[in-house]
Amino acid sequence: MKRKKFLQTLLLLCFLALLIGYANNNESQASINKISVQPEELNTKIILEATASIVVTETFYSQDHPATIVICIDQVLTEEQPQIDLGESLLVEDIKVEKTGTNTCRLLIGLKEKVPYRIYSNQSYSVVELNRIQRTFNGYVVSADTEEKLKQTPKVRRVFKEVGILDAADRLDVTAWLDGKAISQVFALESPLRLVVDFFDTLYPDPTFSYPVNKLGIDKVRTGQFQRENPYTISRLVFDLTEPRFYILDYMENKLVVSFSKTAVTRPVPVITPPTPEVKVPIKIEKPVEPVVVEEPPPQEIIRPRPRAVTAEGYKGELLSLRVKDADMRDVILYLGEFSGLNVVFDPDVRGTVSVDLKYVPWDQILDIVLKSNKMGKEIDGNVLRIATIGALTREAEEERRMIESRELAGALRTEIYELSYAKAADVETLLRPKISDRGEIIVDPRTNTLIITDVLDRFDLLERIISVVEIPTPQVSIEARIIEASSNFIRNFGIQWGFRGIVDPFYGNQTSLQFPNKIDVDGAMIPQGTSTRGIGGPLGGYAINLPAPAFSSVLGISTGNVLDTFRLDTAISALETSGEGKIISCPIITTQNNMKADIVQGRQIPVQTVANFTTSTRFQNAALELHATPQITAEGTIIMEIEIKNDAADFANLVNGIPPITTQYAKTTVRVPDGGTTVIGGIYRTEDSFTREKVPFLHKIPILGSLFKNFSRTKQNRELLIFITPRIIQ
Repeated sequence: MKRKKFLQTLLLLCFLALLIGYANNNESQASINKISVQPEELNTKIILEATASIVVTETFYSQDHPATIVICIDQVLTEEQPQIDLGESLLVEDIKVEKTGTNTCRLLIGLKEKVPYRIYSNQSYSVVELNRIQRTFNGYVVSADTEEKLKQTPKVRRVFKEVGILDAADRLDVTAWLDGKAISQVFALESPLRLVVDFFDTLYPDPTFSYPVNKLGIDKVRTGQFQRENPYTISRLVFDLTEPRFYILDYMENKLVVSFSKTAVTRPVPVITPPTPEVKVPIKIEKPVEPVVVEEPPPQEIIRPRPRAVTAEGYKGELLSLRVKDADMRDVILYLGEFSGLNVVFDPDVRGTVSVDLKYVPWDQILDIVLKSNKMGKEIDGNVLRIATIGALTREAEEERRMIESRELAGALRTEIYELSYAKAADVETLLRPKISDRGEIIVDPRTNTLIITDVLDRFDLLERIISVVEIPTPQVSIEARIIEASSNFIRNFGIQWGFRGIVDPFYGNQTSLQFPNKIDVDGAMIPQGTSTRGIGGPLGGYAINLPAPAFSSVLGISTGNVLDTFRLDTAISALETSGEGKIISCPIITTQNNMKADIVQGRQIPVQTVANFTTSTRFQNAALELHATPQITAEGTIIMEIEIKNDAADFANLVNGIPPITTQYAKTTVRVPDGGTTVIGGIYRTEDSFTREKVPFLHKIPILGSLFKNFSRTKQNRELLIFITPRIIQ
């Protein structure tokens, strides 16, 4: 009986333990009740209302559906589907919850386009914040949430002190240090795609910097001052992205950490925050100086980028900040040597002190600054850095030079003969003369284009290298110019002539019934044709309205009268229309060597006579097509040309004292053209359009009938000149 009661008690305890464990397990699991979408000015938030903080194990963009975010969730009840409210979002198209296990599910968020995003949680809800890519900024946009924070927070000017970058193989942590908590807002911009973090009422005292990343979807990281008092002072941290990605933000009292990783979420924790990277603080040396102890570096290198624009030319060392006061120069140089991995050797008379305050300066530039301030110099041999006085180094250099000269004076002489094929021996001798030693001699034989050089053995390597550079065949260039002249003209003339004559007389029986006037004689043809050479003649001997076309090729004349010939009307219409087109193509071609001027002329010379002091002299003026060109072949294979083109022609239609004037077309320029390419080096387009009318005052304004009292002439001329150049390298 006792054993039976013991077994019953044990079974009861086990059952109670299972019930308690099941209840505790259900309490530790979260249940997602509702998912809603909340659009904002800069971002769109997807809010997950749950009974507890959800645990995100992984998140990424789907490969099958590129614009779909996949969020894997653990320790969640999946028996019931949550209520989903998409609202009026222009970014989110669909949200689904798929069960993947007993206590796991995944959230699928379908977007219209891929955007950067992050996830953060508290005990009652979790948020997926989508950074909508801004494309139509009309000025700077401040979100309503940020404006409310700025209104409620006392205005205090903060300083963006420093940026640290922890650059690991599969992770990037960027830390922005400030001297206090600042209000910030995060958004995305396009062209290029950027994730931007703005710090309000914050001053960035240093020049802007740019640090190349080229991994994890990040091109580079930049910082700088974006805006000053307009109306906010804003410093900016920018990530230039090659693709939208998941990122993590960790806000702290005086810093903000932005993290990107190869695996989107590295640990299942309710609140997603990045680890705090270690910071390598620039060394500060105070007097008295203690021996410098360099700590072991962390597994990943921490990089302090700085503005490239202020990097001194010629210095390539790693950037370093150094602040010391009256420190021993040797201790500072030992620190720099340890920082750069160099062994340091000091001459016995090296001493001095250093007081500097430098931020983000290459270490080799810091070394030169320290040495110059103490009038010291350096020598680097392999990985050994030697520090000595400038006087000692100068004496050593002078002694070494004298030693080399002594060896040359004591060495054996050598004579070599160089027969040149392409370069002129006299020109090469001018190049070699400064390079020979005091014992050297160069003899030029212009007949055979030969150099005879005698010098010490050590000089021949340099002399032969110079000769090999200049003793090469000079390439040739063929230059083709095309000068195209096109012209067109159009003339349209129209004119009218008319006159009349009327007689009222008893002789013809058509007198008036009045005493006065009883006879009338109206003559509208009082301009006799004999005194007016314009137009054509008529039966009446002339026209009262004599407005023929200025030039005409067609005339229509009409003469009408009554039976008694007491009234007559004569009319003549003259007209002309001509049009024409012309084209002249000139194509001079010339070939010359590289860097040698070439000239080609084709045309005629016009003799011009002048009389002075009873002496007649004749000179000839070119009226020809001329091409003058000097080509220069560049290392890239292009051709730079100095071009001068003249296209002069004699105008025999307008002789002056029997001598035709010269019409000139001229262009002079320097251009760079690819081998075989064509460029337009000049063009002239001229249009003349004239319209002339002759009118009878006042009468030409009569509607419709006014055309009987005017003529017109329309002339249009177009002239076009284009000059093309095509160079080709002849191999």
